[in-house]
Amino acid sequence: MGYFTETGGTSGTGGGDYPAAEDGVYTCRMKDIEPCQMGSFDDPAVMEDKYRFVFETIEEMDENGKPYRFNKITGRKHGHDKAGLTILLDQMYGRRLTAEEFANLDIEEMQAKKWRVNVEMYQNAKGYDQNKILSVKPLGAKGKGMPGAKPVRTEPDEDENSDMADPFSE
Repeated sequence: MGYFTETGGTSGTGGGDYPAAEDGVYTCRMKDIEPCQMGSFDDPAVMEDKYRFVFETIEEMDENGKPYRFNKITGRKHGHDKAGLTILLDQMYGRRLTAEEFANLDIEEMQAKKWRVNVEMYQNAKGYDQNKILSVKPLGAKGKGMPGAKPVRTEPDEDENSDMADPFSE
């Protein structure tokens, strides 16, 4: 049985005293997925069950040698196009997971992978700098907006088109 079909907590690695990183793409490992509760958008007094995905940099460190830590909080519903959990997992796996694949996701496998986490810094309502995760892709993924996904332009072979008339010549 996968993590998302079980109930209960994990090690609780989110939060803490971690400085905000500059805008950019960071190579990270997923540290944990923590069940948590937050106030509802409509009524902060009503608590809703959420997941906190915790990513930690493995190459970039702050001035004290500590890794940066980024959190992405999602709801617990998967499958709807606008559900945060669906959007995040679609990014991470490059496609929509079936209900069976989702139910059998292996958190240890997710933690073993390296991820490219795109973040931006913002200032929260209390005036503290924080990071917002914009996207999470597997390291080495080549796609729109990812390093290494450059089109290659090749010059045509002159012999190949030598018998064709140039339609733009005068």
